Amino acid sequence: MPLSSVPQLAALYVETDKELGRIEALGRAVESKLGECLKSGKIPDSKLVEMIAVLKVKAIETSISACFKLKQELGSYALMGGTGFEKLDYLQCCKFAEGDSRILMQKLTRDRLQAFAKSPSGKGKEPEACMKLGMSLKKGGKAAWNDNFELVYGIAEMVMERTVDEVAGPRASL
Repeated sequence: MPLSSVPQLAALYVETDKELGRIEALGRAVESKLGECLKSGKIPDSKLVEMIAVLKVKAIETSISACFKLKQELGSYALMGGTGFEKLDYLQCCKFAEGDSRILMQKLTRDRLQAFAKSPSGKGKEPEACMKLGMSLKKGGKAAWNDNFELVYGIAEMVMERTVDEVAGPRASL
């Protein structure tokens, strides 16, 4: 029986395909903009740098998440040799190569806070989160960054989602 005929796997494939399609759209946009920079000899602007960081984090994190979900749905089959799942640690290595995902997420938050300080704007919960973290940093200094790590990564998640949405459109509601 083909695995794609198992309902929960078929649903997982559809969900993953949609999410990877959004990331591929971001990849095409990054490739196009970076190609323009390389051809013209220009340094990438801050928006393109942000897009590259988002692409790196989202591509790896989405792949790891999809493989983990698939492994959970397959059960004991995923534990057997020769199924390909024994190679998943490679994705973990990618998470830390070319810039650790967590460090890139902190960079996204730092850059967003700097932009927010110059022009307090944004949509959704992002401006509120920036204000909250900014106030915490003002009161607590550098230690507040670590004390508010969930907020730091939460802002990065918002920046990443907004960046993907700007290129691929908003994620369809369930």
